[in-house]
Amino acid sequence: MTRKAEHILNMRPRQWKQQIIIQDNIDEWYLLAILLTGDSGLAERLLDRTLDQVRDTWSFPSRERFSLKPIIKEYRKYHRNNDINYKPIDSSVLLTRLGLLDEKARVAFLLKYYYGFSYKKIAQYLPISVRKTKQIIYASLILWTNNGKLVSIHDIEDVIKKDVSLLKSMMPVNQVLEKKHLYIETRTSRGKAPVIIFILLILFVGGSINQEIIGKTRVSLGPDVYKVYKEGGVLQLGKEIQEKGYTDIYTYPDVENNTLYVQLATPESIENKEEVTSIIESYLKERDMDYQLRYEEINQVVDVELTEEQKAENKRMDMEQEIFELVTSTPYYYTQSYISDQNGESRQLIFSESITEEEETNLKEEIKNIIKKYDLEWDFSFGKVDSGVVEMERAMWDIIPALLEAYMFGEQKYQVYDVYPTYEDDQLKIEIYTELAYATEEDRAKNVDTVKELNRSLHFFLQHEDIQSQFNYVPYEIKIYDINRKEIEFDT
Repeated sequence: MTRKAEHILNMRPRQWKQQIIIQDNIDEWYLLAILLTGDSGLAERLLDRTLDQVRDTWSFPSRERFSLKPIIKEYRKYHRNNDINYKPIDSSVLLTRLGLLDEKARVAFLLKYYYGFSYKKIAQYLPISVRKTKQIIYASLILWTNNGKLVSIHDIEDVIKKDVSLLKSMMPVNQVLEKKHLYIETRTSRGKAPVIIFILLILFVGGSINQEIIGKTRVSLGPDVYKVYKEGGVLQLGKEIQEKGYTDIYTYPDVENNTLYVQLATPESIENKEEVTSIIESYLKERDMDYQLRYEEINQVVDVELTEEQKAENKRMDMEQEIFELVTSTPYYYTQSYISDQNGESRQLIFSESITEEEETNLKEEIKNIIKKYDLEWDFSFGKVDSGVVEMERAMWDIIPALLEAYMFGEQKYQVYDVYPTYEDDQLKIEIYTELAYATEEDRAKNVDTVKELNRSLHFFLQHEDIQSQFNYVPYEIKIYDINRKEIEFDT
């Protein structure tokens, strides 16, 4: 009997069911991660996080319901905190055009035209309304086909399935999937290590907590988020390294195993290993943090002979990446949108209305110079948005590392797996997603104090004067969700 067979026979029935369901889905998860990112390295990391998410789940739904949800969930969580620079898929210029779509559109488009999901089912996966789902798919359809100039709308499903089939035949997935199967069989302890790489603007401003409020309460206030925010934590380490010029080196923590992973993404980064190690050790020592360092050298992609069409597409992607790095380096950049009409495609770059006319002119000239350098055509225009919206966006991303550090990498009892701030209708809303059970009376009795403490801790953080000032004293709302993504209601 093989070692694997002995392992399966020794598992309890529910563990056996879990093993079978996960292994039934793992190949498709990896493929979807490749299609959503174009990056095999990132796809592996998303798959690792997905396995961490489902490995110790005991209440499994049916195979059909389980399906693609875990990998889509991890992709969307990662996208909220990181820019995903879509990499060209060498085997298909058309699949590479998925990089033109935004996060929701990519998911919706693939679920519709490759997996054959209904609009209703796609809406449940995202989750959004059926009407919104149809709008997203229609808009992405026009962009992806370039108004039907590249592919006839009637042939999309067949073309996608053919190109994905070719991609699957060319991907060196055997080694990856073998590693993932072994990963599930041998790792039984729970240990989430989400890869969170932040390129953030860190602004340190003064403030003091309302001591009068503290004096009136005797209950636990939970973790001191403000202290993490002011002093910095392990998640801010990545920003520290980036600011010192090492832009191809990333870090992420595995708190349960007390390990800090250092990813060396290029040959140059390997040469800088010793210098960066010194920076990391100094940073951790100053904050009294004790982590074992573990280095990961990301293998470089082997060069393959490309067609002229693929070379042209890669050239365009390189140009767009250079433009993206330029515009995001300004304090005015907000987002970008795609415009597709009878005249073709164009890009609208949206900036704060506070950008001066001179700065706008200079930026346009720099973009034109990049386009000229690559000898390509690239239609673009500038759009404006209220400066307050851009300031609020930056303020939200400014506090996220501290929130994640305190609730995901600090107190494990809160079981937080995502923090999602939004700003709409002149109100700040912070949504906290947990794995706390809250469906039955027994669940509520067990977890209500934890939920209240989590809520209270976040309230105290947001009441600091400098935090209030950073958000222009707008009203805020905190929503906490249970393991079923239902809002938890409780008396404060």
